Amino acid sequence: MTTNKRIEKIKQHIKDNSISCTSMVVTVFGDVISQHGHWVWLSSLIQTLEHFGFNERQVRTSVYRLVQSDWLKVNKIGRCSYYCFTDTATGHYEKAAKRIYLAERPDWNENWQLVLPVSVPDNKKEELRKSLLWQGFNALTGGLYAHPSSDRSSLDEALHELGIISNVIVFDAKTVDSNSRSALKELIKSRWQLSALEGYYQEFLKFYRPICQRVSSTLPDATECFLIRASMIHDFRRILLRDPDFPNEMLPHGWVGNEAQELVKRTYKILAAPSINFIENNINNAQGTVPVATTKFFTRFGGLT
Repeated sequence: MTTNKRIEKIKQHIKDNSISCTSMVVTVFGDVISQHGHWVWLSSLIQTLEHFGFNERQVRTSVYRLVQSDWLKVNKIGRCSYYCFTDTATGHYEKAAKRIYLAERPDWNENWQLVLPVSVPDNKKEELRKSLLWQGFNALTGGLYAHPSSDRSSLDEALHELGIISNVIVFDAKTVDSNSRSALKELIKSRWQLSALEGYYQEFLKFYRPICQRVSSTLPDATECFLIRASMIHDFRRILLRDPDFPNEMLPHGWVGNEAQELVKRTYKILAAPSINFIENNINNAQGTVPVATTKFFTRFGGLT
């Protein structure tokens, strides 16, 4: 299969899965632009998104919507427009990045976090529910939310942002015996709908496993490497939004999500250098081509070369 046919296959994958231009713009800003000077020229962004099958009208509409929803901010210089993540968007994406670019799953201390809203204002309840679900919590009973390995700093940050830190009680809890842990595993399987999540990971692996095998043996050109990297991170990010991020001890044996994580880590490390070559030669900001990647970029997945 030629390079052009492989690129068309990625475009078809985006079309078949109804991936929106807006969602792909967020991925490109988070995975790429945030690591190369933060700002991008709109015309350059349009040209970059064309590789994924999106046209100029779709990109302009997506950027406009993201500005309206406080995800992007704009700086106009003459007739040119340049865009950057807002502080709010940066905060959201950095939380996601902790999971996307994880080197290894941390050891579990067997603690559960319980969140009990006690006097949350009505206009904050839905925001709190969405925030907790995004972090992997789920309601057990009577409005009590639980998660076995939540990042406490992310939880505290979310409560502060919502202005309800004094309206919520947070507990640390442990199961008392092995029988309780077995019951919890069954509860997790049903309440968090792990079978549906498993299906998402299997579909991800079905598409990207052969790509990973191919790039491991024969590295594609820089353009294709960039497209694979961005498409793969986009799809992986979307699954993580559904994944409650449980410790291995609470997951079925041979959990398919671990294979997906390893595949992404392995493939990203292969694609990093050639995709950077594409980025630093084809994506522009007000000063010309975007600057070299930040030092922080090279810490992703435990270290890139």
